[in-house]
Amino acid sequence: MRETRILDAAAEVFATQGLSATLADVAKHADVGVATVYRWFASKDDLVHGVYSARLAEAEELARVAAAAADPWTGVAAFLERTAVDIAADKGWHELLTGAYTEILGCARTGLVDLVDAAQRRIDQHVAALVGRAKESGQLRADFEPSDLMPLALSAQAAGEAHQRAVGFLLDGLRVARDRPSALPAPTQRDRDSVTLDRMRRAGSRPPLRGRQSPSQLDVIVRTALELLDESGFEAVTLRAVASRIGVRLNTVSWHVKTKARLHDLMADAVLAEIDLDGLPDGWRERVSALAHRYRRALLSHRDGGRLVAGTFGAEPATLAAAETLVAALLDGELPAPAAAWTCWTIIYFTLGLVQEEQGSPGELADQVTRTSQFPSLARVVPHLVDADYESRFRFGLDLILTSATQCPVPLTAAHA
Repeated sequence: MRETRILDAAAEVFATQGLSATLADVAKHADVGVATVYRWFASKDDLVHGVYSARLAEAEELARVAAAAADPWTGVAAFLERTAVDIAADKGWHELLTGAYTEILGCARTGLVDLVDAAQRRIDQHVAALVGRAKESGQLRADFEPSDLMPLALSAQAAGEAHQRAVGFLLDGLRVARDRPSALPAPTQRDRDSVTLDRMRRAGSRPPLRGRQSPSQLDVIVRTALELLDESGFEAVTLRAVASRIGVRLNTVSWHVKTKARLHDLMADAVLAEIDLDGLPDGWRERVSALAHRYRRALLSHRDGGRLVAGTFGAEPATLAAAETLVAALLDGELPAPAAAWTCWTIIYFTLGLVQEEQGSPGELADQVTRTSQFPSLARVVPHLVDADYESRFRFGLDLILTSATQCPVPLTAAHA
């Protein structure tokens, strides 16, 4: 499970950042420590090998099927079109096919180099057979060489979303005879993924996420990620899983949110956007208490909501709006600015910690304490430490924080900051 999680994260990172991405980038995207990545993959070569070995086998099979096509021109067109699409969607794949990975990774003669070289030799053999058949049939210009095909596929990447038009022009230039130019997508035709996202955006009846004027494609991505969170938990939310659920390519989601960490920031802000900031009591203490309870309910309304929000630090619209309302109430209570700031953080951290405990798996604290006499003080209070009445525990902790906030002197370091 952990190995698959790292491989999925690496595939997303390499697709968007290329092979220059570090193992630290992959670890962050997988939400694990770098040491965990090294435990499964001894080097970056090994990780790249794990991500792209199956991809190389697929490319080889594509070349074999194209070379065996009944109509050789159909094989040429299918191979060029599919290869161009795959290259345009994955920066790491582009670097692997061009050989740039040897400079990026500083590879010596490793298993990765041997894997790529062997796969490319087999692909080249199939391409040579395909080109030979197409030329013999009189469909492909006579001066075309097998070594020309891959560079043409690579060049289509420069066209971006218009790569299908670029491939169409390339094929027309390669074909010896044709009745008319090939039909091409109109240059104004929007990317299929953008159309899909827009259709979902228009079909949704929900208002835009707070801070935006109208529902956007980004809203679709964030809300889809929240659906995955609620159904399967925090570990299930990856850029690839979101793209698959929407029915678009990974690169489309990556273009909007860049990284999984950025997606988490936006998801956390969407959770906090569910907090109703209206209708709060007039008294500052009652206002703070009501807001904290609403904050807790928003976290609990989503599976692993506490873990999601606790791991983000985004200065997003809803997050800032909730913080502004909380700090304003504390300042209305005539707390000095440093005390208001630190009380705000204390309430947030306390709430996040308790919610994570409430949403987590039951621990073995009681068993560990009671089976030995080493912890007599803990044994006296253990029933209260593991009390499942989280609402009462929350009220107690919140009252303790607010009472202390009005009685504690301002720390010397904060007073002179």
